[in-house]
Amino acid sequence: MIETIRRLLAEAAAAKQVRAYWETVAGILSEQAGGAGVELVYAGVNEASTVVAGPAGRPGDPVVVRWEDGKRRVQATFASMSPGVTVEDLQSCLDVASQLAITVGRRAELERERRLGSFLIELSRWLLATPDRDLLLRYTMQSLMSLVGAEGAYVALREPQAEELRVVIALGLFEERKGMVLPLAASTTGRVVRSGQPLVTANIFAEPDAYPPASSSGLACSMMLTPLQTSAGVVGAAGVIRYRKPDQPPPPTFSLGELHYFTAVAAHIASGMELAQAVQSSRESAQRAAAMVNASPLPMALVDPHGRVLQLNAAGRAVFGLTEPEAHAGTTLQELGLSASAVAFRDVLARASFHPPWHGRVVVVPPSGDRRVCDCTVTVLSGLGSDNILVALYDRTDELRAQRELIAREKLATVGEIASGVAHEVNNPLAAIRMEAELLKRGTRDAETEAAASTIVREVDRAARIVRSLLRLARRADTDPTRVQVHDLVRDVAEIRERVLRADNIEVLTKFDLSVPPVLGLGQDLQQVVINLVTNAEHAVRGLKPAVIQLTTESREGWVRLTVEDSGPGVPKEIRGRIFDPFFTTKSPDEGTGLGLSICHRVVAEVGGKMWVEDSETLGGAKFVVELPAAPDRVDSETVG
Repeated sequence: MIETIRRLLAEAAAAKQVRAYWETVAGILSEQAGGAGVELVYAGVNEASTVVAGPAGRPGDPVVVRWEDGKRRVQATFASMSPGVTVEDLQSCLDVASQLAITVGRRAELERERRLGSFLIELSRWLLATPDRDLLLRYTMQSLMSLVGAEGAYVALREPQAEELRVVIALGLFEERKGMVLPLAASTTGRVVRSGQPLVTANIFAEPDAYPPASSSGLACSMMLTPLQTSAGVVGAAGVIRYRKPDQPPPPTFSLGELHYFTAVAAHIASGMELAQAVQSSRESAQRAAAMVNASPLPMALVDPHGRVLQLNAAGRAVFGLTEPEAHAGTTLQELGLSASAVAFRDVLARASFHPPWHGRVVVVPPSGDRRVCDCTVTVLSGLGSDNILVALYDRTDELRAQRELIAREKLATVGEIASGVAHEVNNPLAAIRMEAELLKRGTRDAETEAAASTIVREVDRAARIVRSLLRLARRADTDPTRVQVHDLVRDVAEIRERVLRADNIEVLTKFDLSVPPVLGLGQDLQQVVINLVTNAEHAVRGLKPAVIQLTTESREGWVRLTVEDSGPGVPKEIRGRIFDPFFTTKSPDEGTGLGLSICHRVVAEVGGKMWVEDSETLGGAKFVVELPAAPDRVDSETVG
C-alpha cells in the first residue's frame, strides 16, 4: 500500500497533463488489484475521459469504487479482485490518486496560463511589427500547434461577395490543403463561421457536415475550431488538428481548457488581422483608428500636437497607474510620468510631424513609483485627415530584468570557474606545507618550534576547509531539484566571508538547529539567496560599532526557517513593501542594481517558500526571514511490506 502511494506521488510530480497521469494511475490501480482489468472514468473541471488498463474479461464479480468532490468525480470499475486485496485498499488508493490529480490539473493550468501569457506578449509585438496578414497568421498558428500538441493547423477566411471559405494558411499535415475552397453552408468550418461558436470534436469525419465527406473508415482525427470575430463580424475560422497514427488509438480530444486557450488566442488573431488591415490602409477614418487604440493589448495613447491626451486605452491606463477611464483628461503624457531617455518628449512630438515615425526608449513612472521601461513608437495620423499623434508603448521591463539576471548569473559562473581553478591550484602547496610542518613537529624537541609547527598545521587545515568551501560554491548549478541542507549553505558562505569581514571589524555569528531537515530545491540558487542576504547585511553594518551579522536556522513543523540579522540601521517601514521589487535599491548605482532581493524572492517563491523583512529584536537592525518547505521524507523500500 505504501509503495503504491509512493508511486502515485512520483507520477503526480512528473506528470505534465491530466490524461497522461490518469493513464498511469489506471495501470497502478490494476497492479494493486492483483492484475485485474480496470476502467477508470474521470470528470474534472475542464477535462473528462475514460482510460483502461489490465486484461479484460477475468472471472469474478466487478468491484466499483468512487470518489467525488464537487464537480470532480472519479469511478474505477475493476473486473475482479484478487485474494488479499480489499475494497478499502482500492478506495484509499483512488482517494489519494484523485487528490493528486487536482494538483496535476492545477499545475498544468498554471503552465498553460504562463505559456499563453508569454505567447500573447510576443503576439502583441507582432501586431505592431508586421502589417502582413499571412505572415501574422502563419506565425500564430505555428506557435499554437506547438502549444497544444497538434500536427496540423489552418485558417479559412470568407471570400468577398461569395458564400464560401478559402483556406489561406495550412500547416503541418494539413499543408497540402492550402487554397482549398469550403462551402459556407455545407462544411463543419462553415458551421462554426455561421454560428460564431467554437467546436471541439473527437472525430471530424463523424460530423454530419464534414467536407469533403468521408466514410467511417476515413482517418479519424481530433479537431478544435474557433471563429475569428472582428468588429465587422465573423470573417473566418481557425482550426488545429490531431491525427491518428498508424496502429495507434485515436488521439486525445482537445480539453475545455485548451478550447479556452485557443479562443483567447483567436481573439488576438482577429485583432491582429484588423490592425494589419488598418496599418496597410491609410484611408480608414479617425473613428476606426480610435477603435484600434481601444482594442489593442499594447498601451496606446492618442494625443494632440501639444501632447495633451485625447484617448488612452485600458492597457495604457494600467501602465500609467490610472484607475478611472477619464483620469487622463486635460493632462499630458509627461505629467502622467512619461519621459524620453535622450530628448524632451515635447521635442519628439514636434519632430514626428516632419519625419518618419519616431522609435525610441522611454521611462514611465506612475504615482505608485513602479518604474517601467518601454519601447515607444510615435506616429502622426496625417493620412486620416488629422494631425493627432498615436503613441504606442511596448513594456520591456520584464525582458530587461531577465537579461540583467542572465548577465549576473554568467558573471557568477565565471567567478565560480576562476575560484574553482584557484582552489585546485592552492590545494597542492597546502598539502606540501602541511607535510613539512608535520615532519618539523616530529623531528624537533624544541617546545617553541613544536608549537610553531602545530600552529602551521592548524592554519593549513583551516585554509583547506576554506578551499573546500570555495569548491562547493563554484560547483555547477543543478538542473533538477535536490535535497539541500541549509546548514551546509550557511557554513560555506560563513567560512568564505568570515575572515574578510573580521578584517573590517564585522563579527559573523551562526546558530544552527541540528534538527533542521533538508529542503528541496536547486542548490546553487538557494546558495545565491544566502550570499545576497549576507552581502546586504555587510553593506548595512560596515563602519558601525558594533558590526554584527547573525545567521540562524531552525525547524518549524514542516518548514525550515533561515534568518539573517544585522546591527545596522534597519529597513524603514515606508519602503518595506518595495524592497523586493526589481531594480529598487537604496544603494548608489556603483554599489547595486536592485536585483539581489528580487532574485532572492523569486528563487524562494519558486520552491514554495516565503520571504519577508522585519526588525531584529536582538541586534536592532534588519532581520530577513526565509521559510522553505521541508523536503518530503523518503520512503525506505526495505520497510515497505
